[in-house]
Amino acid sequence: MLAIEKPEYRVVGSGFGIELRDYAEHWLAECDQSAVADLRIASNRAFNNLFRYISGENSENQKISMTSPVQQVPSAQGWKVSFVVPKLLATTGIPGPASGAIQLRNVEAGRFAALRYRGLLDQDIFMAKRNELLAAVEKFGLKPVGEVSSAIYNPPLTPPILRRNEVLVRVSD
Repeated sequence: MLAIEKPEYRVVGSGFGIELRDYAEHWLAECDQSAVADLRIASNRAFNNLFRYISGENSENQKISMTSPVQQVPSAQGWKVSFVVPKLLATTGIPGPASGAIQLRNVEAGRFAALRYRGLLDQDIFMAKRNELLAAVEKFGLKPVGEVSSAIYNPPLTPPILRRNEVLVRVSD
């Protein structure tokens, strides 16, 4: 089985149930579901748009390798859901989305706090893990920068006990 590409990071510390990571710069293909308040519904709708993009509905009619994780971040009234763009495409040229529903977004290198957990994801679990992450960030004496995002690493048919999920937030001193 081939390994699925993930954003590059280096663990620089841990404690209070979280890891501090330095992430390399990377790109996201992001679908805005700002009119959908429910996390699961937003994720399902966005996933279909993103899957079409990586299946060749893009400016180059190019298939793009699946990456991990699928990320969700709250927006003003809903959610933004994204795939990580493979690193090779980020250096050779990312195909433009054919759909206006998808935007390409650069994520600058930086330090993030991450809390890993297993199981399913829904709005209540996201909020509980978000609060747990932010409490641990405060114990480290760091400040969150921006919104907390959710990261789902496994396909939907993976048994919940085997799933790798995370909540992440950029941090500063």
